[in-house]
Amino acid sequence: MVFAATVLVSCNRRPLEDPDFSTRIDVKVNISAIANVTCDIYNRRIPVPQIECEVMRVVFFDTENDKMVGESFISDIGTDPETGEKTICGDISILPGDYRMLLYTFGTESTIVENYNSWSGSRAVTSTLSEAATKALSIQAKGKQKINYQPDHLLLAVSEHESIPYHAGVYTIHAKASSVVESYYLQVKVQGLEYVSSAMATLSSMSPSVQMSRREMDKEEPVTIYIPLVKSEDDGTAVICNVFNTFGRIPESKNDLDVTFDLKTLDGRTISKTFDISDLFLSEDCINHHWLLVEETIDVPPPENPGPTGGGGFDPTVGDWEEEHHELEL
Repeated sequence: MVFAATVLVSCNRRPLEDPDFSTRIDVKVNISAIANVTCDIYNRRIPVPQIECEVMRVVFFDTENDKMVGESFISDIGTDPETGEKTICGDISILPGDYRMLLYTFGTESTIVENYNSWSGSRAVTSTLSEAATKALSIQAKGKQKINYQPDHLLLAVSEHESIPYHAGVYTIHAKASSVVESYYLQVKVQGLEYVSSAMATLSSMSPSVQMSRREMDKEEPVTIYIPLVKSEDDGTAVICNVFNTFGRIPESKNDLDVTFDLKTLDGRTISKTFDISDLFLSEDCINHHWLLVEETIDVPPPENPGPTGGGGFDPTVGDWEEEHHELEL
């Protein structure tokens, strides 16, 4: 009797019910402090990289091994009422339990996510420059490293331990996503910019990828990135410049940080200049604002045979008509 009374006191009667598997993912998108994109703009005459985030992929992993156990895509866009930050929400049906979780931008144009079904193996990478674009570069620009395209901004949130309890109704996971890509502004002065038809640059010793679950850039195999350039001016001085994206520079790299500028002229010449900008990455402008301001000047001489218009390049002319007589078989 004593034992029965003890059991009755220590137990609560609960109805049998199935657990609710409905879980909501609520992600705040943090892009307010990306230098040269949303702040620290050096040259407002040129466009800045756009950060597109309309859909995010959510991947859950087992905590004991590298196995993916669930995934979903979320795309309900809103605004946080307190901070004004963009939010992306969505639902997933998943068993209560302990997980590791990755959330990242889905559908980026240049950034590719490899091995997304592996917690330790998932990486953000970019592809190698096309053969046609590589042929257009000078010998100096090609260098010794593999040349890659720039990455798009990839917004990422990581949770090493995400516990989903047994719950009734909808359980909400809150996360905050930020970019694993950096943006820099590159500029060099040009004397004779009026003779330039197009320009590009290559920058060596950049990281080729980011390991996503650790948010760490790869430091083992540096690559060179390709940077299209535009004409502009800085306080009345002619320059070629642009904002470019990178997974990051490799610190203490055995390879120098070289930038090579390739300029095509109106009359078909190629002018190439290479500068070691290792020290420039240590400047206050770069550390505080990600500005790479090359102080040297590239000199572009005028065309040797400017032609009748003085502008060089292709100068079409039309002569007199010549009569030709032919026999046609009907």
